[in-house]
Formats: sequence, structure tokens, C-alpha cells
Amino acid sequence: MTDHEEEAFEKASSIMSEHFGNFAIICMDSDDALKYDYTNYIIGKALIRETLSEMNKDDLDIIWDVEESNVEEEDEE
Repeated sequence: MTDHEEEAFEKASSIMSEHFGNFAIICMDSDDALKYDYTNYIIGKALIRETLSEMNKDDLDIIWDVEESNVEEEDEE
């Protein structure tokens, strides 16, 4: 992780800890290495497990970019 990426990650982690009692953050740097932080191990594990469960549901609708969003809106008309 570059110094700039590390600084941004630490800033994000600090902001999260100021505003949330329980949090987990995950990112991937430019070398595809994972970096994560959480309130504590149990909270981090629970939040990540719950997130994965939600993401595996069939009803999750993610719009990856504006062009895809516009295509879907045109299809509905």
C-alpha cells in the first residue's frame, strides 16, 4: 500500500470510529492486497459475514455505472 493509500485508509478508519460504535471497512490497494479494519475481531467477523450473506441474495441490484443505469431505465419504458 502506498503512503497515500495508507493515509487515506487510516483517515477513513478514524472517521468511522468517531461516528459508529461498530464498524468494518475493507479495501484493496493498487497491488490487489486487502486492507481491513474493524472495531474488534468479533464485530468485524459478524459484520463481514452478514455483508456476504446480503450480497449473496438474489434480490441485490447493483448499478455499476451510469451507462448501465440509463440502459435499464430505457428498457423499462
